[in-house]
Parts: sequence; structure tokens; C-alpha cells
Amino acid sequence: MKHLTLIRHAKSDWSEAALVDFDRPLNARGKKAAFIMGQRMAKAGLSPDLVISSPAKRARSTAKLLAREIALPKTAISYQTEIYAASLTTLQQIISSFPDVAHIALIGHNPALTNLAKWLNPQAPDWLPTCAVINFQLAIARWENISTGCGTILFYGDPKNST
Repeated sequence: MKHLTLIRHAKSDWSEAALVDFDRPLNARGKKAAFIMGQRMAKAGLSPDLVISSPAKRARSTAKLLAREIALPKTAISYQTEIYAASLTTLQQIISSFPDVAHIALIGHNPALTNLAKWLNPQAPDWLPTCAVINFQLAIARWENISTGCGTILFYGDPKNST
């Protein structure tokens, strides 16, 4: 069994119109949400072996804030450019090439992240809000065997709701 935690980046700051999308930072609400969701992850025992994140500034900041709350060293975070503007197919390919560890967290963007969650389990939310965290137990022994419907949802939470 493998575990995959999908995390949508926290709320970003739109106040500087001159910034390109890739460079938008987190706003105050986003920083607070990342702190809250990191605490919820720690309480739920969600401690991935690795975090693989989009390199967009808001995703990088989300990764670092969450890692601090779950006591994961920053060295366990890596960034993959392809996650930034990924399609569902791209995310599937990225996951298929994950290193052989038991639990990986993927930090990315909608709509691809929501599409991936729904692909893993049709009962996943129809839309992942900012800083949503959804953890799946996958009925696979190797990442390359990921397939539609292979995920059982063990945890879902967002800054406004938690189950």
C-alpha cells in the first residue's frame, strides 16, 4: 500500500497586478491556513516521507509552512516544474515516477489537483479549495501501478472544514 496526500496551495496575494501568476506569494489568510492545515495534518498523523511541489512561489511557501508544522525537514521537499501547469495526465505520469517510499505529498494547483483526486476516488470533493488536504491510501504496491479508483480517502480537510 502507498499513501498519497494531495494539497492545494494556500490562498495567494493578488494585490500586485504586475506580478506574473507564477510569482504570486501567499497572503495573510493563506499563511494562516497553511499553519492550521499543518497542525491538522500533524494531529492526523499525516507525515509524508517526501513532499513534491510545484515551484510556483505560493506552492513553495505552502510546502515550507506545512513541513514546519509536521516536523518534516526542508530537505524532504523537492520541486517539479511540470506540476505548475499540469494536466491530469501529467500528474499521473509524475506520480508513476515517484521514488519507492510509502507516503508522498503532492502540492499543486487546480483544476488538475481536483481532477486527480476525483480520478483516484469519485467520492472526492468536486473542487479542492485553497489549502485543502486530502489523503488517500492507494491499493498499489508500486507508484507506477497507480490507476483510476485505486484510492481510499482516509483524511480530508480544508481551512474551513475537516472530516
